[in-house]
Amino acid sequence: MEIRRIQEVVQKISEAIAAVLNCNVTIIDTQLIRVAGTGPYKSEIKNQAPKGSAFEKSLLKKETIIIEKPRLEKMCQGCENISFCSETFEICAPIFWQNQVLGVIGIFAYNETQRKHLISIKDDVLVFLKKMSELIGSKVGEQILLENIEATNKELMAVVQNVNNGVINVNQFGKIQHINEKALKLLNISKKVEEVVEKNIQDIWSDHFIIEALSSQQDVVDYTSDLRRGGHKKSLLTTIRLIHMEEQVKSAVITFTDMENIQKSAFRHRESQQNFTFDTLIGASRSFVKVKEQAKKIATIDSTVLITGESGTGKELFARAIHHASQRQSQPFISINCSAIPESLLESELFGYEGGAFTGASQKGKPGKLELAHKGTFFLDEIGDMSLFLQAKLLRVLQDRCITRIGGIETKSVDIRLVSATNKNLEELIEKRMFREDLYYRLNVIPIKLPSLAQRKEDIALLISHFLHLYNARFQKSIEGFTEEAMTYLENYHWPGNVRELENIVEYGVSLAEGPVILLDDIKERCVVNHKENNDTLKDLMQSYEGKIIKEQLDHYGWSEMGKAQVAKKLGISRATLYRKISQI
Repeated sequence: MEIRRIQEVVQKISEAIAAVLNCNVTIIDTQLIRVAGTGPYKSEIKNQAPKGSAFEKSLLKKETIIIEKPRLEKMCQGCENISFCSETFEICAPIFWQNQVLGVIGIFAYNETQRKHLISIKDDVLVFLKKMSELIGSKVGEQILLENIEATNKELMAVVQNVNNGVINVNQFGKIQHINEKALKLLNISKKVEEVVEKNIQDIWSDHFIIEALSSQQDVVDYTSDLRRGGHKKSLLTTIRLIHMEEQVKSAVITFTDMENIQKSAFRHRESQQNFTFDTLIGASRSFVKVKEQAKKIATIDSTVLITGESGTGKELFARAIHHASQRQSQPFISINCSAIPESLLESELFGYEGGAFTGASQKGKPGKLELAHKGTFFLDEIGDMSLFLQAKLLRVLQDRCITRIGGIETKSVDIRLVSATNKNLEELIEKRMFREDLYYRLNVIPIKLPSLAQRKEDIALLISHFLHLYNARFQKSIEGFTEEAMTYLENYHWPGNVRELENIVEYGVSLAEGPVILLDDIKERCVVNHKENNDTLKDLMQSYEGKIIKEQLDHYGWSEMGKAQVAKKLGISRATLYRKISQI
């Protein structure tokens, strides 16, 4: 079959043999199909040679066959064309490549003059045919090698075009040999691949470090460069690998990606490992099942969600489950807790900043969490603790779907689904002018209120079973459960910390239990710490009084950053101390 790949070459060789030997030539492949021919055989190309002929026998024996008296010799018996044969002399020589027979060269005389001439130079003819056989075999080998190289190149280019990094191959002078579509996209170039090939790398990427790597003959690993084009800036993480031949740099392969993509990939990987879905939300009580079904319905609708509920009821778990059931599940889920970060840092965390935007800022700048959540879900926990200033900036993002980094002038579009949560009464905060009413209505498009554990006590046994399995595996224990006395106590407990507190108590019990079950005495002290059961110490009473004073002062001066600064000054404490005491209220 392979010999047909070079049919044009084989035809030219057959014509050359005919001219040199003054005879007719035909060449067949392993299927007895004529691939080339001269004289009467030219019209027979693509037709099958006779079965039982010298061609077939030469293929089977893998040797040269000489027939000086066609039709009369034993070799001719069995040929289906014997009755019509008009040949006077014949030589069939097999064609080899890598010890494999590819076909047969046949030369023929049709009159006595040709016959005598070929017989007289028979030895030279055999040597000549062997050389022609080797030539055809080598040409077939070249074609197979070329096709393999082309197939490998196509496979390699398919891989290069489909990797998620930009890839550019340049020669030692910086001229582009290959480039993939991703590279053009990352470099914000609206040209086609073929329009860029053969151009110098500096025509599309002016950063000097690529040419420096070629001239210095040094690889570059994880170099961060800034690209500015079309009013946009991005940071590219780049690696350059030099390719040497005979101790000289012949080319280089440049691979690079957007730093923002790396961060998003990291967030996506983290989320895929955590795997929060509605199936991981445990509960069979009517109130819990109802809110779970509600959340499932709105998950596929790309609307803004506000989750409310007491601390420890699982607001973030619901937010993650909504994300994983939405059309954005393959994109990042990024969260931030407004109460855990001071206002001065929260702004840069949300919106990012340009290089050198403020003292201590990285010269490379940093994307904000809102940027990183592009195409995904952004979860704002404890939204009720956000300052009025940042509330105004967040409202603008929800209205315009654009953000501007601190210290920057360029706006960037963001496509996010916002899910927020709070354990505070936002309507009361609105009355106290501590929360913007217009932002509240933007956030509260679809409200979800999670029931407290005290409202779903029938789920306590299910949750305990789940946490027992979790902490038995973690601590390599085999606790069977709680005693009936302990379970009765837990079912009647008022659970101020909700599911989070229940989990902590199970962990505490598994850690301390000495027998196969957890006794009431193993956990009661832990519950009393949370419940206090009216046995407050002087320290507890003082802390409660402090909290009351601080709350009154904050209600008076306001819960904003400015109000907190005034309260700290009024009470003669640092703002850090005030933050700590607020977290204990």
